[in-house]
Amino acid sequence: MPGLFPPLRRLSLRTAGHFALLMAVLYALCASAYSVSFLNTVEESARLTREQQIPLILSQNRNALKVERAASLIRSVYLAHDRRVERQIQLQLQTLCQSFSLDDNRMLIDGARIIAGEVKKIVVGREAARRLQAGETAGDQPLDAEERDRRIARAEADSTQAYKRAIATADRLSDSLSTDAVMLADSLVSSVASAASEVKKRWILIVMLPVLFLIVTLWVVRRFIVAPIGAAILKLEAIGRGGEVEGALPRPLFQELATIADAVDSYGALSENLKRTNSTLQILSDRDGLTGLPNRRKLERLLEEAFSRASAADGNLSVMMIDLDHFKAINDTHGHKAGDQCLRAVAELLQTVGEDPAISVARYGGEEFTALVEGLDVPQVKAVAERIRRMVSALSIDLGAGQSVHLTTSIGIASRGTRRLSDVGLLLSEADKALYAAKHGGRNRVTLHDPMGTWAA
Repeated sequence: MPGLFPPLRRLSLRTAGHFALLMAVLYALCASAYSVSFLNTVEESARLTREQQIPLILSQNRNALKVERAASLIRSVYLAHDRRVERQIQLQLQTLCQSFSLDDNRMLIDGARIIAGEVKKIVVGREAARRLQAGETAGDQPLDAEERDRRIARAEADSTQAYKRAIATADRLSDSLSTDAVMLADSLVSSVASAASEVKKRWILIVMLPVLFLIVTLWVVRRFIVAPIGAAILKLEAIGRGGEVEGALPRPLFQELATIADAVDSYGALSENLKRTNSTLQILSDRDGLTGLPNRRKLERLLEEAFSRASAADGNLSVMMIDLDHFKAINDTHGHKAGDQCLRAVAELLQTVGEDPAISVARYGGEEFTALVEGLDVPQVKAVAERIRRMVSALSIDLGAGQSVHLTTSIGIASRGTRRLSDVGLLLSEADKALYAAKHGGRNRVTLHDPMGTWAA
């Protein structure tokens, strides 16, 4: 991390936020200006299309209808065979053809002139045929029937040829107008499609840039903000659980998060020191300073745990109260230093007994000790107590200056057995009563608690 971004080590979240905001504002202004300019161009293109291409398409459609009308009039004048009707249709057709001159289209003007000329030929041919049929001739000499029929047929043929040429011209104009209309429509559609495609591309670009900016921003937030915060939280949770915290946090990019990481690292180090100190204090607080055995507070926890296990498994739990006989006399005769020496010697002896996993020993207070025995029946527990009594009786404690002290001990035992005891304190009280009975029974003995009051040694 330090090698990747050395110049950005001092970058602060506030500065980064201001920079991101400035970039967003600048982009919004640029995108707005660009969009307005581009949309104005599209609008101008649409205006030109509306003013130029659409009128051309409409004009082409109108001219196509006129051509279709002209073709209809050509058929009508050809099929009329009536001078008056032919003349009326010819006049309508001439007016229609003259309207094409209003369009700046040379092909339409020339085609209209051709159609008007051919229609005139149709009318002239028909008129000539009618005169021949009426017996009228151009000269003074009458025509014989054969010549007259031949001339009528030729006039009819000329009219027919003129009709065909006029219809062909109208079809050619119609086809040309249709082609031009299709080309204009295709050009209009192409221009609209091109404008739409351009709009789509540019708006995709305008939209994608913020998306890319957002993706980069999210990556930066995840990599350089969320990840350091998450690491700090995980380390704090590990510290809270009392678990091991491996190494220091990676150095964040932003100054504020680096400060937080330093604080968490410092807190973790302080927590580790406090945990070690607390562990040491816990050990010291659970141990008797003179004998090194668990003290009474530790004994109470051990007793609660053992009682819970026995209750859950419906097993046996026994408590021994072990008291040194005539210990006050030793203190009064040889001094408290000698008494402490005796207590340490008995504690060392009990520690050897406590090496059995089923037996836990502790100093209860003064010259009293306690042993917890799990899982053994009453005869087995009594055998352990007798062994302890014999071992204490065999002790010879050298006090120096040729003096030594011999000890005896009285032991009271209370067992859970098959009883459903609900209070562990009751078991301790019964062991204490059994010890009291052993004391009054002559000392240096083991006494079992008897609920009926008949104490057994």
